Amino acid sequence: MRPKAVLTATLLLFVALSVGVVIVREAATGSAPVARPAAGATPTGAVKPELVVFYLHGKVRCVTCNDIERSAREAVESGFGPEIQAGRVVWRVVDYEERGNEHYATDYKLAAPCVVLASMRDGHQVSWKGLPEVWELIGDKPAFREFVQKNVREQLGQGRPLVTAKAPQPTTAPSTPAVTAAKLPRLLDLGAGKCIPCKMMAPVLAELRETYKGRLEVVFIDVWEDSTPAQTYDVSTIPTQIFFDAQGKERFRHEGFFSREEILAKWKELAVDLGSPGRS
Repeated sequence: MRPKAVLTATLLLFVALSVGVVIVREAATGSAPVARPAAGATPTGAVKPELVVFYLHGKVRCVTCNDIERSAREAVESGFGPEIQAGRVVWRVVDYEERGNEHYATDYKLAAPCVVLASMRDGHQVSWKGLPEVWELIGDKPAFREFVQKNVREQLGQGRPLVTAKAPQPTTAPSTPAVTAAKLPRLLDLGAGKCIPCKMMAPVLAELRETYKGRLEVVFIDVWEDSTPAQTYDVSTIPTQIFFDAQGKERFRHEGFFSREEILAKWKELAVDLGSPGRS
């Protein structure tokens, strides 16, 4: 037999013997591969939260909405670090317009994005409390922080079910005139009743609607009441103003508060003549 063939046979015999030894050892000890937990699985015996602090929002966000989320999270994390570390308090952000999350809007009676405190017991919610006041306090950061921390502190300290609070109804928004077929330049403002920059736009839109009646169509749509137009016009931030010429072609769009002077200057830049204020 050739030396090369002898070497090959020897190596094959060594491999077979090694495999046999491993099989015999495993059979003797009864050992088996250890199953790894699924990614994201909660370890057995993990601490169940006593309080979940939700920030619930829709797909269309405004500057104030983002500010409330950021400020609420800072208030919770800065005031309840040990409780978060221990698992007693959990911060959670949920888009209630995502598929499968629609029940949050119904469960918490949401009319607008809101901070909600959910009291938990043995992994189940027993009651909840909305904090709609954050919309009024966001301009005063120390008062905002103290308000959020006070409510969280009270719920953890009292050790009793939360008092369910009715979510606020949206504030009265400017009326939404129907989009007409008239060949007029059109200013479309997509916003929401509780969004602070949107509320600042309301008197601007009203003044333009009155002053340039018959020469400029001014339309407001509350996308928190009906999100379809936001999808139609691909809007994710409010307020958004969209400028259309008399042929219905979009010429410009702007995000955030836009003053009367800036709006008129933009129409002039677009070479759209609205005439003098007060002209019939």
